Amino acid sequence: MRKDFYVFRHGETDYNRTNRWQGQGVDFDLNETGHIQAQLLADKIKGLGIEKIYSSPLKRAYQTALAVAKETNVPIEIVNELTEGSLGICEGMYREEVREKYPELWNEWYGEEMNMNTRWPGGESKQEIQDRMFVAFNKMTQTNENIIGVASHSGSIRYFLLALGYGPHKMPNTALFHIVYEDGKWIFDKLME
Repeated sequence: MRKDFYVFRHGETDYNRTNRWQGQGVDFDLNETGHIQAQLLADKIKGLGIEKIYSSPLKRAYQTALAVAKETNVPIEIVNELTEGSLGICEGMYREEVREKYPELWNEWYGEEMNMNTRWPGGESKQEIQDRMFVAFNKMTQTNENIIGVASHSGSIRYFLLALGYGPHKMPNTALFHIVYEDGKWIFDKLME
C-alpha cells in the first residue's frame, strides 16, 4: 500500500511578519500576504490529485487549507494533533525577546545537538510535538484516500520531518513537502519548489 502526502505550512500572519511567536495558543488569521501565498500554493497543488485535506484547527492553517480545498474541490477534516507546538509562556513574545530572556534554552532549542527533550516553560518538548504528529499521520494511513493534503505549522512539520531524515531547516510560509508512506515506512521525498 502506498499513500502520498503533500504537507504544507500555512501562509503568513502579522505575527510571522513581525517575528512574534505564535505557537498553539495564539490563533490569528492570515494577513493579506498570507492569503496571496495560500492562493499561489493552491495553484501549485491543484494538479496533484489530492483527495482530501487534513488540517490543524488553528485559523492560519485552516484558512490555507480552505484556499487549497477551493481550488482542488476536496473536503477538509480538522485533526487536532496537527496543531502547532506549544511554546508555553513564550507564545506572543518577539523572537529576540525570547532569545534574551532564555539564552540557555535558546541554545538548547536551536543547537546542533537537537535535544528532543528541550521545552520552553509550560510548553511541549520537541519529542512530544514529533510524537503527536506521528499519531496524526499514522491515523491518516488508515483512511480511504491515497493522495492527501496536510495543513500544519513550521514547528510541527519540522519535528515530524526530522524523524524522516530531513532537517533542521528554515521553513518559509506555504512550504510544500512530498512524503510517501509505503510498506509500513515513512519516506521523505522532497521539498517541492
